Amino acid sequence: MYVSRAVRSIREDPIEGESVALALTTADDADPEAVAAAAEAVGATVERRLQFGDLAVSVAHKGIDDVCAIDGVDAVETTDAIAITTEAATDEDVEFDG
Repeated sequence: MYVSRAVRSIREDPIEGESVALALTTADDADPEAVAAAAEAVGATVERRLQFGDLAVSVAHKGIDDVCAIDGVDAVETTDAIAITTEAATDEDVEFDG
């Protein structure tokens, strides 16, 4: 499973009382609803469902290890790593050449 550098850093040095927003990439053969239920069972809150069955969750820093152990998750990244689609982008979000 891929765990981003930012998530690894938080796992190694969690801040008591802080939470983080994570993007969970589900495995191709995983049931997204089962992954969502497992995330909630370990204390994460499913904030929204993303494309391709992926999930955006929030969890306390101390709960990241449990989220990373969920069956059916291929990658865990901070939601900052999610790209902005052109539909949601504004001129403030995009730099133009020239």
